[in-house]
Amino acid sequence: MTRIFQICLGYEDVNDCDRMRRDPMMQLAVDTGALDKELCSSATMCRFENMVTDEDLLRIQEMFVTMFILSYGGKAPSHIILDCDDTNVDTYGCQEQSLFNAYYDSYCYMPLMVFEGYSGKMILPLLKPGRKNKAVSFEDTIMWLIACLREAWPKTVITVRGDSHFCSHELMDWAVLNDRRVFIITGLARNSVLENHPVTKAAIERVRHDHELFHHPVRTYGEFHYKAGTWLLPQRVVVKAEYTERGELNVRFVVTNIRNIGKQDLYEKTYCGRGRDELFIRQFKEGVKGDRLSCHTFKANRLRIFMHAAAYILMHSIRERALRGTSLEKASILTIREKLLLYAVSVRVLKTKVILDFARQHPMKDELKHTLHYYSVRGVG
Repeated sequence: MTRIFQICLGYEDVNDCDRMRRDPMMQLAVDTGALDKELCSSATMCRFENMVTDEDLLRIQEMFVTMFILSYGGKAPSHIILDCDDTNVDTYGCQEQSLFNAYYDSYCYMPLMVFEGYSGKMILPLLKPGRKNKAVSFEDTIMWLIACLREAWPKTVITVRGDSHFCSHELMDWAVLNDRRVFIITGLARNSVLENHPVTKAAIERVRHDHELFHHPVRTYGEFHYKAGTWLLPQRVVVKAEYTERGELNVRFVVTNIRNIGKQDLYEKTYCGRGRDELFIRQFKEGVKGDRLSCHTFKANRLRIFMHAAAYILMHSIRERALRGTSLEKASILTIREKLLLYAVSVRVLKTKVILDFARQHPMKDELKHTLHYYSVRGVG
């Protein structure tokens, strides 16, 4: 917990353990039992990061899914969205499995991030090498995740959403044949068959005619069923054709096993909603420095991303629960830290108790009182 609390406060480096080991508020938070007992040093934390095993990492991975399930308080949600995306984490020096990625023009890792699309809750962070093929092991990971969720929530509708890199005909075929409450919607990479389909050509011709006639941005949609040579079943494809403000033709495709939503709503509301995932990743990177993976070994960096993800979950929980109804209920993690957590406090250590004196005129005193009351009622801290 020491490391996770430090990350929440903006002390994300292991070296910060030496600076924070005598901090009385940190000692209270970690609950060492005595304020004269120092917390772990940076050397101890470094040894801890490098002693992790594959079995430990697998148990932690399972724990994240369990935490996500428990976050609903025993009540199964009617529908959740598994927003899948990856992001580059630049690496420096000789770090294991750090590979060059031509798209980002750097050596990096490419962790797979899975968030819940409605709430922004972190479900699973998995560190991956920096290779370009983003879909490696994607199907196995998502099927395992769905199996864990299905065991707890047998009737919950689960939608898996991602860009074209996460298009998986194995996953779509499995969903159609095995679980009718699992829906897949992803982008679909363009190819000559899709581009030459009569529906695609008709959509392009409509927007070209309207753009030449009215000289303003125009968009239209079409749909058809498509089955690539390796696919077991044909799937629904929605094509979007538009002329942008710059007069450029833009054609995109999405593939899905969702049948009961119109093609325009399916693209604009269901698929484009995945853009929020990029905001969640940005909060993960900026709010809890989730891209600070500077260990040499790949295992140690896998543990690090788990610790940063735990810090994200803790900060997200504070905002979602303790700050509900306050001016910070929609604030970013960075704002919550700066305005609420980095708070000047006078600490008086007596023989039988510790007294904390807060500033009376702090601009966020109402939000702080609201948060402290929330946790005191629940017996936390």
